[in-house]
Amino acid sequence: MSTIIIAEDGDLLAEVVEWDHDQPWINQEPIIRGTQLFKVSRKVLMEASEVFKFMLGGEWKEAHQAIVTLKDWAIAYMTIWFQVLHNVTPNFDVPIQAMWHMVKIADYHRIDLLRLKDWFATWYERRPIDDWYAQYQTLRLPNPKWLLYPCWAFDHPKGFMRATEFCAYRYTHHVGEYNPTRFYDLHLPPRIIQQLNAAKGRLRTILHRELYEPIDKLLRATCTCKEKTLWGYEKSLTVCGAWQLERVAQSTAMYDILGHLDKFSYKLPSRACSVCRQDYGKVVEKGKRKTDIYFGGLCLDCMDKSKSKDQDRDYWKYSDLKEHEFVVGCRAGKHTQPSWYFSYMGRRQRQDQLYRTRRWGDMRATPTEINASAMAWTSRLCKTSGSSRQFTYAPNKHRAFGIRHNSSNKAPSELNQPYLSDMACTNHVSTAPLKA
Repeated sequence: MSTIIIAEDGDLLAEVVEWDHDQPWINQEPIIRGTQLFKVSRKVLMEASEVFKFMLGGEWKEAHQAIVTLKDWAIAYMTIWFQVLHNVTPNFDVPIQAMWHMVKIADYHRIDLLRLKDWFATWYERRPIDDWYAQYQTLRLPNPKWLLYPCWAFDHPKGFMRATEFCAYRYTHHVGEYNPTRFYDLHLPPRIIQQLNAAKGRLRTILHRELYEPIDKLLRATCTCKEKTLWGYEKSLTVCGAWQLERVAQSTAMYDILGHLDKFSYKLPSRACSVCRQDYGKVVEKGKRKTDIYFGGLCLDCMDKSKSKDQDRDYWKYSDLKEHEFVVGCRAGKHTQPSWYFSYMGRRQRQDQLYRTRRWGDMRATPTEINASAMAWTSRLCKTSGSSRQFTYAPNKHRAFGIRHNSSNKAPSELNQPYLSDMACTNHVSTAPLKA
């Protein structure tokens, strides 16, 4: 087996074993797709990763071995990570599916994912992104939904803003992301999808408000020609395929609805009064323009713009903040107020976390503080119900507090994990308020 030299002065051989997940296991053993040796620096790996630090410098057996084995990782993607960590020019010719693998490797080994930020930006520039957008309905090519998570994970504000804007205008039904890999635990925080679909729904509200304005005036009119004028206006909107908007929007994307309005044409009745003589073409054009420029996509910088350490004060501060306080300095460029409004979600996430923290303990505390808080909380539950429960800890998912069931009998202090991620028990926990 040949060895790929990552570090000329390397003092460690890393054997990467790639499993074939497309084939069924034989005798409970995975099918090995390939193996590859890498000559790397032990010091570099230990400085970059908490896992490698304990593996290669602690009491684990790998600390005394010249060769360490890393199982179930794609060789091509581990190569890129080794290259980046050793400041070697990495490979950029990888498919978009690689992004989830890169995130998973970083998540598992506790490596700062933003070390790949520049690598991803270069990869993004070299991809035929425009072709992907132009053929977004073709299943053979990646589409903007594929780009949502990678652009968010690797902190690419322009790519993320473009993808979210496109999804809001071009898709008909509920917008969700797409994950082409087996790592289904890697996804956007649910609030981002909620806000994206809220912005998408707001587009329909804006257009409906503008198109309905003449109807409101006609319904309030007292002339004898109002019925014929109202019928002709709504008939013209229906003929061009934009009315009733609530019904049309159920099966037509906003981008297509705005395109249908280009065909709007309405001729006023010959004896229409001054109230009925509105410029309906100008009304429709105004509604199109407002809707078209309303939402510019979600902004990563606006999501985390507030840096206040006082979460309670920040909760009240949100209502007093002005648009110019957020738009300035955004890396994606100047954008509209709605982009800021729908992007401002970071603190609400922290508010949810703060609520949980005050009920169940500090979710970002040290391991010792977490153990003490969790054991106290566990004790209260057991005393309340009189039953025996088993609690355990597990590493966090990437950028999210995942809640997972684990039947391990080990105490939190034995597991010694740095983050609280699981407080599931083996039987039902009552949601009724606990007495002090």
